[in-house]
Amino acid sequence: MQPTRWTTFSHPHEVYRLEYPAEWEHLEKEEARSCGFGPKERDDVGLWISIMPFSVDTPRLVDDLPKLMKQSLEKTEAGNLRHDTTLRHYGLKADMLKDDQAGHYWIMAGGDVVLFASTQVPPAERDVWNPLFDRVMASLQITRDDELIMIQSATEALQLLRKKFPDEDFELEEKGIRGKGQRINLNNLYRQVKASPKRKSELVKSFIDGITQSVTADVGTEEWEEVNGVVVPLLKPVDYLVPNTPTEHLHTTEWLADVVICYVIKREKFYRFVTGWDIRRWDITAEQLEKRAIENLARLPWPNRLEGSRQRDGGRVIVIMTKDDLASSRLLHPDLHQLFSGPLGSPFWAGVPDRATLVVYSDRRALKQRIARTLKKDHHRSAYPVTPRPFLVTRDGIAPSE
Repeated sequence: MQPTRWTTFSHPHEVYRLEYPAEWEHLEKEEARSCGFGPKERDDVGLWISIMPFSVDTPRLVDDLPKLMKQSLEKTEAGNLRHDTTLRHYGLKADMLKDDQAGHYWIMAGGDVVLFASTQVPPAERDVWNPLFDRVMASLQITRDDELIMIQSATEALQLLRKKFPDEDFELEEKGIRGKGQRINLNNLYRQVKASPKRKSELVKSFIDGITQSVTADVGTEEWEEVNGVVVPLLKPVDYLVPNTPTEHLHTTEWLADVVICYVIKREKFYRFVTGWDIRRWDITAEQLEKRAIENLARLPWPNRLEGSRQRDGGRVIVIMTKDDLASSRLLHPDLHQLFSGPLGSPFWAGVPDRATLVVYSDRRALKQRIARTLKKDHHRSAYPVTPRPFLVTRDGIAPSE
């Protein structure tokens, strides 16, 4: 009897999802590392799916799947191993050969995981249950594409680093790459590649080139007299600062809502964050650093042409994107209200969804609603996000939205 209604199972750790008959039950074991599906009150009929290797580059594993399948089936009676073209991911299928069993085995690779599945079916009921289990397996979708991209990006970065710095003995670890003298956090690289997966190799190379430039630029030995003219503020989300990582040493100023102000030495092709060690080494105060950074920011040029549009209700939107990739920092410009209150009115709103974007717009209800949605979308997909929250710009200062 064919089921009339199907339901969706989403793995609690977001590894995969599938559809199965609504009247069936499902079980989870070993923190959902193994999940079962089957009709209620039938111990002799069911499907079990288990997670095997985790965090692997599965496209490179395809040639090894037959060997992995044979290892998994060493102590079972199975045969007729073949490619199952009904699956959404590359996988193999084998038949159970025991006299009292008519089920199947599967092995499937997708995202960064390998799944092993098996069904238990009495021979006399093979025509009843096998088509249903085949349909369940055909609906299974592994949902770890982002994790696969991360693994591939990390592997490419590791290969380039080993080539450029063979004496560092770089190795992959859970949150990045570690060498003898340094640890490299890959979060920024992951965000960039996730935003533009087709440019993965290009972005990895650019990321490693930036590290190479930092290493060869005598980073950490600059004198204040050399860099005080190129220190500028940089807005970052507060969760960018993670305890027990290099970011905990950055010098920051608490600002508004979920944003902090960091400070960077602006090089031609990269930025270097200013740390508390730098301030002590330079023998200056935090106030001196912050004052000079704002002065330098005020001297940075604005684009010759500002993109924008006028709304039917008289409101306006202006999008600022600068060649120095520091458009968001212009939110701290001391003359921001004076510069834009003319075309936008006073007060007006500003948004910095990512490092390279500053949006300013008039205080109109429909416009605020539309721009708020856009800020959230742009923030979510950015490689260098700042905040989805808009800010109210008045003559007396800036305040975050409630």
